[in-house]
Amino acid sequence: MLRQWYYQNKLIINSVFLVTLTGMVFLYPFYQSHFRVTLGVPVLAALLMYFPKLPIIKTAVLSGIAIFAGRSAIFLFLGTSEFFDAVYHNLPAIVYYLVFGICFTVFNIRGFLQQVPVLILLLSTTDIISNCIELLIRSEPVPKNIETMLVTIATIAVIRSGIAILGYYALKQYRDFALAEDRLSRYAELTVMIAQLKSELYYLQKSSQDIENVMAQSYSLYQELSRNHDKKNKEKARQALTVAREIHEVKKDYYRVSKGIEKVLEPSAIENGMRLSEIFFIIEQNARRSLRDATKQLNLHMSLENDFLTDKHYTIVSILNNLIINAIEACDNDCNIAVTQEKIGNDIKFTVSDNGHGIKEQDYELIFEPGYSTKYCPHTGQMSTGLGLSHVKNLVNYLDGKVNIRANQGKGTQFIIMLPLDSIVIKI
Repeated sequence: MLRQWYYQNKLIINSVFLVTLTGMVFLYPFYQSHFRVTLGVPVLAALLMYFPKLPIIKTAVLSGIAIFAGRSAIFLFLGTSEFFDAVYHNLPAIVYYLVFGICFTVFNIRGFLQQVPVLILLLSTTDIISNCIELLIRSEPVPKNIETMLVTIATIAVIRSGIAILGYYALKQYRDFALAEDRLSRYAELTVMIAQLKSELYYLQKSSQDIENVMAQSYSLYQELSRNHDKKNKEKARQALTVAREIHEVKKDYYRVSKGIEKVLEPSAIENGMRLSEIFFIIEQNARRSLRDATKQLNLHMSLENDFLTDKHYTIVSILNNLIINAIEACDNDCNIAVTQEKIGNDIKFTVSDNGHGIKEQDYELIFEPGYSTKYCPHTGQMSTGLGLSHVKNLVNYLDGKVNIRANQGKGTQFIIMLPLDSIVIKI
Protein backbone atom coordinates (compact mmCIF):
# COMPACT_ATOMS: atom_id res chain seq x y z
CA MET A 1 0.00 0.00 0.00
CA LEU A 2 2.79 2.40 0.98
CA ARG A 3 4.79 1.45 -2.09
CA GLN A 4 1.79 2.10 -4.33
CA TRP A 5 1.27 5.51 -2.72
CA TYR A 6 4.95 6.33 -3.25
CA TYR A 7 4.85 5.48 -6.96
CA GLN A 8 1.67 7.52 -7.42
CA ASN A 9 3.31 10.56 -5.79
CA LYS A 10 6.91 9.88 -6.77
CA LEU A 11 7.33 13.08 -8.80
CA ILE A 12 6.02 15.32 -6.00
CA ILE A 13 8.07 13.54 -3.30
CA ASN A 14 11.31 13.72 -5.26
CA SER A 15 10.71 17.38 -6.17
CA VAL A 16 9.99 18.37 -2.56
CA PHE A 17 13.06 16.49 -1.37
CA LEU A 18 15.30 18.24 -3.93
CA VAL A 19 13.87 21.69 -3.10
CA THR A 20 14.28 21.03 0.64
CA LEU A 21 17.87 19.88 0.17
CA THR A 22 18.85 22.95 -1.87
CA GLY A 23 16.78 25.10 0.48
CA MET A 24 19.42 24.46 3.15
CA VAL A 25 21.86 26.51 1.07
CA PHE A 26 21.07 30.11 2.04
CA LEU A 27 22.44 33.50 3.01
CA TYR A 28 21.17 36.48 5.06
CA PRO A 29 20.94 39.61 2.87
CA PHE A 30 19.92 41.92 5.74
CA TYR A 31 21.78 42.56 8.99
CA GLN A 32 20.07 41.35 12.22
CA SER A 33 17.25 39.63 10.29
CA HIS A 34 16.31 35.96 9.90
CA PHE A 35 15.15 36.61 6.34
CA ARG A 36 17.02 34.20 4.06
CA VAL A 37 17.71 33.85 0.35
CA THR A 38 17.94 30.17 -0.65
CA LEU A 39 18.84 28.09 -3.68
CA GLY A 40 15.65 26.08 -3.25
CA VAL A 41 13.50 28.75 -4.94
CA PRO A 42 15.09 28.58 -8.43
CA VAL A 43 15.16 24.78 -8.14
CA LEU A 44 11.42 24.76 -7.39
CA ALA A 45 10.73 27.15 -10.28
CA ALA A 46 12.78 25.04 -12.71
CA LEU A 47 10.97 21.84 -11.68
CA LEU A 48 7.53 23.47 -11.95
CA MET A 49 8.38 24.71 -15.45
CA TYR A 50 9.89 21.41 -16.63
CA PHE A 51 7.25 19.01 -15.29
CA PRO A 52 3.79 20.11 -16.52
CA LYS A 53 2.07 17.41 -14.41
CA LEU A 54 3.64 18.67 -11.19
CA PRO A 55 0.86 20.36 -9.13
CA ILE A 56 2.07 23.92 -8.50
CA ILE A 57 0.51 25.03 -5.20
CA LYS A 58 0.64 21.57 -3.60
CA THR A 59 4.34 21.15 -4.44
CA ALA A 60 5.18 24.68 -3.31
CA VAL A 61 3.35 24.34 0.03
CA LEU A 62 4.82 20.90 0.76
CA SER A 63 8.29 22.29 -0.07
CA GLY A 64 7.69 25.17 2.38
CA ILE A 65 6.57 22.77 5.12
CA ALA A 66 9.54 20.47 4.52
CA ILE A 67 12.02 23.39 4.59
CA PHE A 68 10.40 24.74 7.77
CA ALA A 69 10.69 21.33 9.45
CA GLY A 70 14.25 20.82 8.22
CA ARG A 71 15.55 24.21 9.35
CA SER A 72 13.81 23.99 12.71
CA ALA A 73 15.27 20.54 13.32
CA ILE A 74 18.77 21.79 12.46
CA PHE A 75 18.45 24.79 14.82
CA LEU A 76 17.25 22.53 17.65
CA PHE A 77 19.93 19.93 16.98
CA LEU A 78 22.71 22.52 17.00
CA GLY A 79 21.22 24.13 20.09
CA THR A 80 21.30 27.65 18.61
CA SER A 81 17.61 28.28 19.35
CA GLU A 82 14.85 27.21 21.68
CA PHE A 83 11.88 25.37 20.21
CA PHE A 84 9.62 28.46 20.12
CA ASP A 85 12.33 30.64 18.53
CA ALA A 86 13.12 27.98 15.91
CA VAL A 87 9.45 27.74 14.92
CA TYR A 88 8.95 31.51 14.98
CA HIS A 89 11.96 32.30 12.77
CA ASN A 90 11.31 29.50 10.22
CA LEU A 91 7.50 29.46 9.95
CA PRO A 92 7.34 32.41 7.48
CA ALA A 93 9.07 30.17 4.91
CA ILE A 94 5.77 28.30 4.48
CA VAL A 95 4.03 31.60 3.70
CA TYR A 96 6.72 32.46 1.12
CA TYR A 97 6.26 29.18 -0.76
CA LEU A 98 2.47 29.40 -0.59
CA VAL A 99 2.50 32.91 -2.12
CA PHE A 100 5.10 31.76 -4.67
CA GLY A 101 2.83 28.90 -5.77
CA ILE A 102 -0.22 31.18 -6.02
CA CYS A 103 1.62 33.82 -8.07
CA PHE A 104 3.16 31.12 -10.30
CA THR A 105 -0.37 29.89 -11.05
CA VAL A 106 -2.00 33.30 -11.46
CA PHE A 107 0.72 34.57 -13.82
CA ASN A 108 0.45 31.34 -15.87
CA ILE A 109 4.24 31.11 -16.06
CA ARG A 110 4.11 27.76 -17.85
CA GLY A 111 2.42 29.51 -20.77
CA PHE A 112 5.50 31.67 -21.45
CA LEU A 113 8.27 29.06 -21.49
CA GLN A 114 9.35 30.03 -25.01
CA GLN A 115 9.48 33.77 -24.22
CA VAL A 116 12.55 34.22 -22.05
CA PRO A 117 12.23 37.99 -21.37
CA VAL A 118 8.60 37.60 -20.25
CA LEU A 119 9.58 34.53 -18.25
CA ILE A 120 12.28 36.45 -16.37
CA LEU A 121 9.85 39.29 -15.66
CA LEU A 122 7.10 37.00 -14.34
CA LEU A 123 9.45 34.85 -12.24
CA SER A 124 11.13 37.94 -10.80
CA THR A 125 7.78 39.52 -9.98
CA THR A 126 6.63 36.27 -8.31
CA ASP A 127 9.82 36.17 -6.23
CA ILE A 128 9.60 39.87 -5.26
CA ILE A 129 5.95 39.60 -4.15
CA SER A 130 6.66 36.44 -2.14
CA ASN A 131 9.69 38.01 -0.45
CA CYS A 132 7.84 41.22 0.42
CA ILE A 133 4.96 39.30 2.01
CA GLU A 134 7.41 37.16 4.00
CA LEU A 135 9.17 40.32 5.26
CA LEU A 136 5.84 41.83 6.35
CA ILE A 137 4.94 38.68 8.28
CA ARG A 138 8.32 38.52 9.99
CA SER A 139 7.91 42.04 11.46
CA GLU A 140 11.66 42.20 11.90
CA PRO A 141 13.93 45.24 11.67
CA VAL A 142 14.66 46.11 8.05
CA PRO A 143 17.11 48.60 6.56
CA LYS A 144 16.05 52.20 7.04
CA ASN A 145 16.63 52.80 3.36
CA ILE A 146 13.61 51.09 1.78
CA GLU A 147 14.96 51.73 -1.73
CA THR A 148 18.13 49.77 -0.94
CA MET A 149 16.05 46.91 0.45
CA LEU A 150 13.81 46.79 -2.65
CA VAL A 151 16.80 46.95 -5.01
CA THR A 152 18.38 44.05 -3.09
CA ILE A 153 15.19 41.98 -3.27
CA ALA A 154 14.73 42.77 -7.00
CA THR A 155 18.36 41.89 -7.79
CA ILE A 156 18.05 38.60 -5.92
CA ALA A 157 14.78 37.89 -7.77
CA VAL A 158 16.34 38.49 -11.20
CA ILE A 159 19.37 36.32 -10.36
CA ARG A 160 17.21 33.47 -9.07
CA SER A 161 14.95 33.75 -12.11
CA GLY A 162 17.97 33.45 -14.38
CA ILE A 163 19.18 30.38 -12.47
CA ALA A 164 15.69 28.84 -12.70
CA ILE A 165 15.50 29.39 -16.46
CA LEU A 166 19.01 27.98 -16.93
CA GLY A 167 17.98 24.96 -14.86
CA TYR A 168 14.84 24.49 -16.95
CA TYR A 169 16.75 24.59 -20.24
CA ALA A 170 19.46 22.32 -18.84
CA LEU A 171 16.80 19.73 -17.96
CA LYS A 172 15.21 20.16 -21.39
CA GLN A 173 18.58 19.78 -23.12
CA TYR A 174 19.34 16.65 -21.14
CA ARG A 175 15.94 15.18 -22.04
CA ASP A 176 16.51 15.94 -25.75
CA PHE A 177 19.94 14.32 -25.53
CA ALA A 178 18.51 11.24 -23.82
CA LEU A 179 15.74 10.99 -26.42
CA ALA A 180 18.26 11.33 -29.23
CA GLU A 181 20.33 8.52 -27.71
CA ASP A 182 17.21 6.38 -27.38
CA ARG A 183 16.16 7.10 -30.97
CA LEU A 184 19.67 6.23 -32.18
CA SER A 185 19.57 2.96 -30.30
CA ARG A 186 16.12 2.12 -31.68
CA TYR A 187 17.28 3.08 -35.18
CA ALA A 188 20.19 0.64 -34.86
CA GLU A 189 17.84 -2.12 -33.67
CA LEU A 190 15.43 -1.41 -36.52
CA THR A 191 18.20 -1.52 -39.12
CA VAL A 192 19.44 -4.89 -37.84
CA MET A 193 15.88 -6.22 -37.81
CA ILE A 194 15.29 -5.05 -41.40
CA ALA A 195 18.60 -6.60 -42.42
CA GLN A 196 17.45 -9.93 -40.97
CA LEU A 197 14.11 -9.63 -42.77
CA LYS A 198 15.90 -8.81 -46.03
CA SER A 199 18.03 -11.91 -45.56
CA GLU A 200 14.97 -14.07 -44.89
CA LEU A 201 13.24 -12.56 -47.92
CA TYR A 202 16.19 -13.58 -50.08
CA TYR A 203 15.79 -17.19 -48.92
CA LEU A 204 12.03 -17.10 -49.38
CA GLN A 205 12.46 -15.94 -52.96
CA LYS A 206 15.09 -18.60 -53.55
CA SER A 207 12.81 -21.27 -52.06
CA SER A 208 9.92 -20.03 -54.18
CA GLN A 209 11.98 -20.68 -57.29
CA ASP A 210 12.90 -24.16 -56.02
CA ILE A 211 9.23 -24.87 -55.34
CA GLU A 212 8.36 -23.69 -58.85
CA ASN A 213 10.89 -26.16 -60.30
CA VAL A 214 9.58 -29.05 -58.18
CA MET A 215 5.99 -28.23 -59.18
CA ALA A 216 6.98 -28.19 -62.86
CA GLN A 217 8.67 -31.58 -62.47
CA SER A 218 5.62 -33.03 -60.68
CA TYR A 219 3.29 -31.82 -63.42
CA SER A 220 5.66 -33.14 -66.10
CA LEU A 221 5.61 -36.52 -64.34
CA TYR A 222 1.80 -36.43 -64.30
CA GLN A 223 1.67 -35.77 -68.04
CA GLU A 224 4.11 -38.57 -68.75
CA LEU A 225 2.20 -41.07 -66.64
CA SER A 226 -1.13 -39.95 -68.16
CA ARG A 227 0.02 -40.99 -71.62
CA ASN A 228 0.31 -44.56 -70.43
CA HIS A 229 -3.11 -46.25 -70.27
CA ASP A 230 -1.98 -48.75 -67.69
CA LYS A 231 -4.33 -48.64 -64.67
CA LYS A 232 -1.44 -48.62 -62.20
CA ASN A 233 0.23 -45.72 -63.99
CA LYS A 234 -3.04 -43.79 -64.08
CA GLU A 235 -3.23 -44.09 -60.30
CA LYS A 236 0.35 -42.77 -60.03
CA ALA A 237 -0.55 -39.98 -62.46
CA ARG A 238 -3.38 -38.87 -60.18
CA GLN A 239 -0.98 -38.91 -57.22
CA ALA A 240 1.56 -36.84 -59.18
CA LEU A 241 -1.17 -34.33 -60.07
CA THR A 242 -2.21 -34.13 -56.41
CA VAL A 243 1.41 -33.47 -55.42
CA ALA A 244 1.68 -30.76 -58.10
CA ARG A 245 -1.51 -29.11 -56.81
CA GLU A 246 -0.29 -29.23 -53.19
CA ILE A 247 3.05 -27.74 -54.20
CA HIS A 248 1.19 -25.03 -56.12
CA GLU A 249 -0.69 -24.12 -52.92
CA VAL A 250 2.59 -23.98 -50.98
CA LYS A 251 4.05 -21.79 -53.72
CA LYS A 252 1.12 -19.37 -53.42
CA ASP A 253 1.64 -19.18 -49.64
CA TYR A 254 5.34 -18.44 -50.15
CA TYR A 255 4.43 -15.80 -52.71
CA ARG A 256 1.98 -14.10 -50.33
CA VAL A 257 4.53 -14.11 -47.49
CA SER A 258 7.36 -12.76 -49.64
CA LYS A 259 5.13 -10.05 -51.12
CA GLY A 260 3.96 -9.12 -47.62
CA ILE A 261 7.55 -8.72 -46.44
CA GLU A 262 8.42 -6.74 -49.57
CA LYS A 263 5.54 -4.38 -48.84
CA VAL A 264 6.74 -3.89 -45.25
CA LEU A 265 10.26 -3.25 -46.53
CA GLU A 266 9.26 -0.69 -49.15
CA PRO A 267 12.15 1.67 -50.00
CA SER A 268 12.75 4.12 -47.17
CA ALA A 269 14.83 7.24 -46.79
CA ILE A 270 18.01 5.19 -46.31
CA GLU A 271 17.17 2.70 -49.08
CA ASN A 272 19.18 4.75 -51.57
CA GLY A 273 22.33 4.27 -49.57
CA MET A 274 24.13 4.36 -46.25
CA ARG A 275 27.71 5.16 -45.36
CA LEU A 276 29.92 2.36 -44.08
CA SER A 277 30.68 4.34 -40.91
CA GLU A 278 26.94 4.33 -40.11
CA ILE A 279 26.76 0.59 -40.79
CA PHE A 280 29.69 -0.05 -38.45
CA PHE A 281 28.06 2.09 -35.75
CA ILE A 282 24.79 0.13 -36.00
CA ILE A 283 26.60 -3.21 -35.95
CA GLU A 284 28.66 -2.15 -32.92
CA GLN A 285 25.54 -1.07 -31.00
CA ASN A 286 23.88 -4.40 -31.73
CA ALA A 287 27.03 -6.34 -30.80
CA ARG A 288 27.31 -4.57 -27.45
CA ARG A 289 23.66 -5.39 -26.72
CA SER A 290 24.43 -9.04 -27.52
CA LEU A 291 27.40 -8.91 -25.15
CA ARG A 292 25.18 -7.57 -22.37
CA ASP A 293 22.62 -10.31 -23.03
CA ALA A 294 25.37 -12.95 -22.99
CA THR A 295 26.81 -11.43 -19.76
CA LYS A 296 30.31 -11.64 -21.19
CA GLN A 297 33.18 -9.22 -20.70
CA LEU A 298 34.75 -9.06 -24.18
CA ASN A 299 36.81 -6.40 -25.93
CA LEU A 300 35.22 -5.30 -29.21
CA HIS A 301 37.20 -3.20 -31.67
CA MET A 302 35.88 -1.95 -35.02
CA SER A 303 37.80 0.06 -37.60
CA LEU A 304 37.43 1.00 -41.25
CA GLU A 305 39.69 2.57 -43.84
CA ASN A 306 37.17 3.65 -46.47
CA ASP A 307 33.88 5.38 -45.62
CA PHE A 308 31.99 4.71 -48.85
CA LEU A 309 28.28 4.86 -49.69
CA THR A 310 26.52 1.55 -50.34
CA ASP A 311 23.01 0.40 -51.20
CA LYS A 312 23.79 -3.12 -49.91
CA HIS A 313 23.77 -1.98 -46.29
CA TYR A 314 21.23 -4.55 -45.13
CA THR A 315 23.22 -7.40 -46.65
CA ILE A 316 26.48 -6.15 -45.11
CA VAL A 317 24.77 -5.78 -41.73
CA SER A 318 23.48 -9.37 -41.95
CA ILE A 319 26.91 -10.76 -42.91
CA LEU A 320 28.92 -8.97 -40.24
CA ASN A 321 26.25 -9.31 -37.56
CA ASN A 322 26.13 -13.10 -37.99
CA LEU A 323 29.93 -13.38 -37.85
CA ILE A 324 30.15 -11.20 -34.73
CA ILE A 325 27.41 -13.18 -32.94
CA ASN A 326 29.32 -16.37 -33.79
CA ALA A 327 32.52 -14.83 -32.42
CA ILE A 328 30.76 -13.84 -29.18
CA GLU A 329 29.46 -17.38 -28.74
CA ALA A 330 32.94 -18.82 -29.39
CA CYS A 331 34.67 -16.60 -26.82
CA ASP A 332 35.06 -16.65 -23.07
CA ASN A 333 35.53 -13.58 -20.87
CA ASP A 334 38.43 -11.22 -21.65
CA CYS A 335 38.66 -12.36 -25.28
CA ASN A 336 39.13 -9.88 -28.12
CA ILE A 337 36.90 -9.47 -31.18
CA ALA A 338 38.05 -7.24 -34.04
CA VAL A 339 36.10 -6.13 -37.12
CA THR A 340 38.09 -4.32 -39.80
CA GLN A 341 37.62 -3.08 -43.36
CA GLU A 342 40.17 -2.22 -46.03
CA LYS A 343 40.37 -1.88 -49.81
CA ILE A 344 42.42 -4.47 -51.69
CA GLY A 345 42.59 -3.64 -55.40
CA ASN A 346 39.05 -3.85 -56.75
CA ASP A 347 37.73 -5.61 -53.65
CA ILE A 348 36.49 -4.53 -50.26
CA LYS A 349 37.86 -6.75 -47.52
CA PHE A 350 36.02 -7.30 -44.24
CA THR A 351 37.72 -9.26 -41.47
CA VAL A 352 36.08 -10.57 -38.31
CA SER A 353 38.58 -12.17 -35.96
CA ASP A 354 38.59 -13.44 -32.39
CA ASN A 355 40.93 -15.32 -30.05
CA GLY A 356 38.25 -17.72 -28.87
CA HIS A 357 37.96 -21.50 -29.07
CA GLY A 358 38.82 -21.73 -32.75
CA ILE A 359 37.73 -24.34 -35.34
CA LYS A 360 39.22 -27.64 -36.39
CA GLU A 361 40.76 -27.56 -39.87
CA GLN A 362 38.68 -30.55 -41.00
CA ASP A 363 35.53 -28.56 -40.17
CA TYR A 364 36.34 -25.58 -42.45
CA GLU A 365 34.02 -26.72 -45.23
CA LEU A 366 31.35 -28.23 -42.99
CA ILE A 367 30.68 -25.06 -40.99
CA PHE A 368 29.03 -23.42 -44.02
CA GLU A 369 26.59 -26.30 -44.49
CA PRO A 370 23.01 -25.60 -43.30
CA GLY A 371 22.33 -27.26 -39.96
CA TYR A 372 25.95 -27.96 -39.05
CA SER A 373 26.85 -26.73 -35.59
CA THR A 374 29.04 -27.63 -32.63
CA LYS A 375 27.30 -25.14 -30.32
CA TYR A 376 24.59 -25.96 -27.83
CA CYS A 377 22.82 -24.30 -24.92
CA PRO A 378 24.51 -25.42 -21.67
CA HIS A 379 21.21 -25.01 -19.78
CA THR A 380 18.87 -26.92 -22.10
CA GLY A 381 21.36 -29.02 -24.09
CA GLN A 382 19.61 -27.90 -27.30
CA MET A 383 21.88 -27.63 -30.34
CA SER A 384 22.20 -24.42 -32.35
CA THR A 385 20.34 -24.23 -35.68
CA GLY A 386 23.62 -23.96 -37.59
CA LEU A 387 22.17 -21.51 -40.11
CA GLY A 388 24.26 -18.41 -39.33
CA LEU A 389 27.36 -19.23 -41.39
CA SER A 390 25.21 -20.76 -44.12
CA HIS A 391 23.43 -17.39 -44.36
CA VAL A 392 26.77 -15.62 -44.50
CA LYS A 393 28.05 -17.76 -47.37
CA ASN A 394 24.85 -17.41 -49.39
CA LEU A 395 24.75 -13.63 -48.90
CA VAL A 396 28.42 -13.31 -49.87
CA ASN A 397 27.72 -15.37 -53.00
CA TYR A 398 24.74 -13.12 -53.71
CA LEU A 399 27.18 -10.18 -53.83
CA ASP A 400 29.61 -12.19 -56.04
CA GLY A 401 32.10 -12.30 -53.21
CA LYS A 402 34.19 -14.91 -51.41
CA VAL A 403 34.48 -15.97 -47.79
CA ASN A 404 37.62 -17.58 -46.38
CA ILE A 405 38.47 -18.83 -42.92
CA ARG A 406 41.69 -19.06 -40.95
CA ALA A 407 41.50 -20.79 -37.61
CA ASN A 408 43.45 -22.72 -35.05
CA GLN A 409 41.66 -24.79 -32.46
CA GLY A 410 42.04 -23.14 -29.09
CA LYS A 411 43.70 -20.03 -30.56
CA GLY A 412 40.95 -18.21 -32.44
CA THR A 413 39.20 -17.73 -35.75
CA GLN A 414 39.38 -15.23 -38.59
CA PHE A 415 36.71 -14.85 -41.26
CA ILE A 416 37.75 -12.90 -44.36
CA ILE A 417 35.04 -11.54 -46.65
CA MET A 418 36.08 -10.27 -50.09
CA LEU A 419 33.37 -8.33 -51.93
CA PRO A 420 33.78 -6.76 -55.39
CA LEU A 421 33.92 -2.97 -55.22
CA ASP A 422 31.36 -2.61 -58.01
CA SER A 423 28.80 -4.82 -56.24
CA ILE A 424 28.51 -2.76 -53.04
CA VAL A 425 29.88 0.78 -53.59
CA ILE A 426 27.65 3.52 -55.00
CA LYS A 427 29.61 5.77 -57.30
CA ILE A 428 28.84 9.42 -56.68
